[in-house]
Amino acid sequence: MKKSAKITNQSIESAGLPKDPKHVIAEYIWNGFDAKATEIDLFIDSNELGYINQISINDNGEGINLDTLSYSFGNFLDSIKKNSLKRSSYTRGKKGKGRFSFSLFATRASWDTTFKEGENLKTYRIQIDRESKEQYDMSESRLSESKNTGTQVSLEGVFGLNAIFFESDEFTNFLAQEFGWFLYLNKVLNYSIRINGKQLTYDHLIQETDRLSWTTYAPDGNSSYNFTINYIRWNQQIGDRYYYYFLNSEKKEIAKVLSSFNNNAINFHHSVYIDSSFFDHFEQEDIAVSTDDNLFSGKTKQVVYRNLLAELRDFLDRKQKKYVLEHAVAVKLVDLEKKGLLPIYTQSEKDEKRKRTLLALIQEIYIVDPRIFFGIKTDLIQTYLGFIDLLLQSEKSKDILPIIEQALPLTDKEKNRIKQVLAHASIDENNISDQEK
Repeated sequence: MKKSAKITNQSIESAGLPKDPKHVIAEYIWNGFDAKATEIDLFIDSNELGYINQISINDNGEGINLDTLSYSFGNFLDSIKKNSLKRSSYTRGKKGKGRFSFSLFATRASWDTTFKEGENLKTYRIQIDRESKEQYDMSESRLSESKNTGTQVSLEGVFGLNAIFFESDEFTNFLAQEFGWFLYLNKVLNYSIRINGKQLTYDHLIQETDRLSWTTYAPDGNSSYNFTINYIRWNQQIGDRYYYYFLNSEKKEIAKVLSSFNNNAINFHHSVYIDSSFFDHFEQEDIAVSTDDNLFSGKTKQVVYRNLLAELRDFLDRKQKKYVLEHAVAVKLVDLEKKGLLPIYTQSEKDEKRKRTLLALIQEIYIVDPRIFFGIKTDLIQTYLGFIDLLLQSEKSKDILPIIEQALPLTDKEKNRIKQVLAHASIDENNISDQEK
């Protein structure tokens, strides 16, 4: 039975469909997780020469309910998923674009889906051809012989790809990067992705982990809540922004909040997972999505939640400073020198010490706030560093700390570290002056 979508083939092509086969496959995997699947199986049916007969993506989700088909497949740039609350990792819909993505490298896509209708399981097929994407064909539904719901997406008439593409490290690393954070989020629930039967792993993307427990007391002092914190620093960008993920005692995510370290420009790739019975009695409907502070709007637990956020920010701030000190600052100092943004120094002992002092000062400033040089024109950076260098050579070096404080809020510890750098610079300058006499 032919059905028409409220869209033309031309407008679909101009709507920004994925241009990379990896992203196409990721779209279909996300659609499976959107349908509440816990297992996704990607199968590549190919011959010994690598020619692909068919690509299939199977999931054990809820299937596509026949009652919603005309809305989900009949509308484009519109989707039931778009009306879902946005604080969930389980809805990644792209306004209906995903179902048309196959046209990048396949001539036909079909969905064999099984869903629950009352006490029965029903099954039917949907099919879309590349040359007439404004129409979809559907079969009559019938009772399913399967005992489980789910959907199999089959892509046929594959062109421009071979089996080697799907066996490559580039492809599997992309999927690990795209889904690793999500699989970790649901690892206790045994979420998995398999490629031709082989489990997708993401451990190689994890650079650092930490696990700790906190106890936070309610304002009345009569109740307390335990929180288990799992921190991960990834060695590359992940398929989500950087969030605090809140899980209940069943290890199910009920909310996610941006970590406030999303615009640091230093490759501090991180995720923080927090699970606690504190979140047990909250549903997505209870979550106000306007601001972070309103997560438990009108609830007695508001103070506990705010204290938790403050503790998490302090914790992540320490982790970022550790990362900057051990990794990012060295990269930044080399970058500044390579781009010629440092003052010009000779090879004299005096200039060598001046350079070391400036670099030490830059290091301390960068640890305080790695964004200090982000988004600033190079000539301004060069002028700023030259100005600091001139102050270091004069009696005005004591004014450097107040100048820095005007731009950056400093803790007592950070002030002391900068004071030590300036004190060493003063001692070195006096020693060199004495030697010259």
